[in-house]
Amino acid sequence: MSVSIPEVTSGFSIFGFEITNTMVWTWIILGALSVLFIWLGSGLKVKPESKKQIVAETIYGLVGNLVESNIGPNTKAFIPYFTALFAFILTSNLSGVWGLGVIRPPTADIATPFALALMTCVISQYYHIKMNGVKEYFKGFLGPVPFMTPIMLPMNIISEIANPISLTLRMFGNLLGGLIIGTLIYSMLIGSNVMPIWIAIGSVVLCAVLLTKQYKKIKNLEKGKKKLVMGLGILCCLPLFAMIFVHGYFDIFSGCLQTYIFCLLSMIFISP
Repeated sequence: MSVSIPEVTSGFSIFGFEITNTMVWTWIILGALSVLFIWLGSGLKVKPESKKQIVAETIYGLVGNLVESNIGPNTKAFIPYFTALFAFILTSNLSGVWGLGVIRPPTADIATPFALALMTCVISQYYHIKMNGVKEYFKGFLGPVPFMTPIMLPMNIISEIANPISLTLRMFGNLLGGLIIGTLIYSMLIGSNVMPIWIAIGSVVLCAVLLTKQYKKIKNLEKGKKKLVMGLGILCCLPLFAMIFVHGYFDIFSGCLQTYIFCLLSMIFISP
């Protein structure tokens, strides 16, 4: 079987505009999150009476505390943006859990993290101008004293340009790197980069048959044969163990970590 990493492909076009698989998965994720947030935000009361409202207020409180601690007080206007940003990035990163070769996480396409970083950059510049005024905003690029302007001006401009680039490359590199490493691990273990969920389910079922349905027979076996049967049962679960390791680290852990880092750095860039 050939080894290949899921690529960004063009499925169809609308009015000459190519629609890629990244765009399709992005629309699906955005649609699902929109339905979820509309549901969470409906029927709210002053005094929480449902678990749904408790969950919604808990999310709002957690994001609100994070925003205020990094951007500053009286910044509740940023809570909806960072809630949506956190939810979208996390869902996109974790979409790779469903199987390598089947879904390429939208955030593993450089266009997605770049668009998110660009939005943060625009919001950051707007917020700085709003807080300091246009004159003070541009004055901040010149440095504290006039004779340092020739040095500070290009450095500050490069710094502002580097912020969205660093946000983009950090998340894109980690997601794409995890995708490549996961593909190589699957290829070594089962000869293909495709690891559908049914392989893990089949492993569990096969192991269960060996260790439960035949339990009485196993008990009556000699010690050496019993170890052999138990070893075969564990061997049948190797694809499951591989899946847990690869997806657990490269998708779930790395995906959650990169989501937190991206949102945290975005807050720091926006802070005055």
